[in-house]
Amino acid sequence: MDANRKLEQFMEAVNRSTGEQIAEAAAHADEEATRILEEAQQRCAAEAEHDLEAAKQRIDMKYRKRLSQVGYRGKTSLLSRRQNMLLSLFAELRTRLNAFTESDGYRDWMVGIIKSRQPETGTVILLREADLPLGETLLTAAGGGVGFRADPMITLGGLSLLSPDGRRCENHTLDEAFSSQLREFYRKHSIGDGGNA
Repeated sequence: MDANRKLEQFMEAVNRSTGEQIAEAAAHADEEATRILEEAQQRCAAEAEHDLEAAKQRIDMKYRKRLSQVGYRGKTSLLSRRQNMLLSLFAELRTRLNAFTESDGYRDWMVGIIKSRQPETGTVILLREADLPLGETLLTAAGGGVGFRADPMITLGGLSLLSPDGRRCENHTLDEAFSSQLREFYRKHSIGDGGNA
């Protein structure tokens, strides 16, 4: 074999060897690039998921806070409207009671209480100041033997019967009836502190 042919074979072997090395290096580089790219994608996905979760938590907290504020304002508004309606309702009842005390039916009602209770001798009948002129009518209904006294605690009307020994007091006042209705309404509808009037 001549020298040229040997040289060609040598060059072919070198080229083959170099080509294999280049191909191997390229394959290794491709694998490394793929691995680096996958790791980068995983990192980006993890960071994006973390950022997304943090953003969702911020939005959720903001939503809950706003919902709580809206709920509080709505509940406050509802309670305020309900309280105003209640005050209006009982203001109307008070007005009707005041009108009743100006009627003849009021005197008849008071006489009916005295006749049904038949107070014993020495009983003191407590009235509001404005009702003291009814004393003679009530004295007749009681059959005598009772006294009368103004009670500043009675503002709407009606009467209380104080026993001769001062130990028992029967309350038949419109004030107590009104307060009782208000307390019952508050209790039944679970409003406020029980309707202390």
